[in-house]
Amino acid sequence: MRVFLLLSFFFLNLTLALGQKITSNTLTANHQNIIGTKVSLVAPKGFHKAANFLGLQQDQSGATIMVVNIPGPFSEVTKGLTKQGFLSQGVVVKEIENITLNNLPAILVTGEQNAHGQIYTKFVLAFGTNKETIMINGASPNNLKEIGEEIKASLLTTYYAADKKINPLEIVDFEINLKESKLTFANSMGNALIFNVDGKIPTQLPDKTSLLITKAFSKVTIADQKLFSLNRIKQLPIDILKINSTEKINLDNISGYEILADGKNKKSGELEKVYQVVLFSDSLYYLIIGTTNRDYEKNIAEIKKVTKTFKRK
Repeated sequence: MRVFLLLSFFFLNLTLALGQKITSNTLTANHQNIIGTKVSLVAPKGFHKAANFLGLQQDQSGATIMVVNIPGPFSEVTKGLTKQGFLSQGVVVKEIENITLNNLPAILVTGEQNAHGQIYTKFVLAFGTNKETIMINGASPNNLKEIGEEIKASLLTTYYAADKKINPLEIVDFEINLKESKLTFANSMGNALIFNVDGKIPTQLPDKTSLLITKAFSKVTIADQKLFSLNRIKQLPIDILKINSTEKINLDNISGYEILADGKNKKSGELEKVYQVVLFSDSLYYLIIGTTNRDYEKNIAEIKKVTKTFKRK
């Protein structure tokens, strides 16, 4: 399974055009580093460090600015991202601007999305290098036009420190123990950590056993946790062919459900075993997803062993 597809956001498949806007930013005293990222920007008034994601939020309005890194070169990532991808996630694109941001190719998308019964204006700034792609996702209630324009202006102040060293393991509020495990850290996306056998994305080995751990960044009201867990596994980029077991689980004094299923990778058609754990905590939840394409019994046991070392910091 291409694990980075689980949390990838949505770009447009566009080619850069002549006459595009060129933006060159320098780092100023007004720039604020988004902790855990290589991005700094001039924050809109009233925004502060987000509690559950890498970015900023404004409590009164519910507006947000979220930074996500995608482990892949900008040129390759944008090839597989289409306008239909936005629409499939409920985002209706209104405007597209091709720009150059600090000598890097970039795309600025404006759209609208209906979420939780409210319409939001969305601004997506995507740019990158031959090593990684950065996406900054801004959102504000559609009726708050002024805040929306402030978010857009903030995104265009972005300064990217390509050589800055980030330790993703220190950013998240959870940890696992990989001692005596064949799994190793591979990469991160936002507040998600990805582990596999060779530490490369995508893996270069026939054994594609992988583990992804993340924390939801927005609060949700869940009436039926078991049903939520069953629905959640069906959202993976894997055709779930059979649910083999659904059991209650408790890790680090957080309860939830673990599910073991048979699946088929939607892209490769390869058969996989899928192990999912959802842990519910304070209107948020932790999501753990393990997959393997071979030696099912042994590798699922490995995934379970590592999962059960999960704990909050």
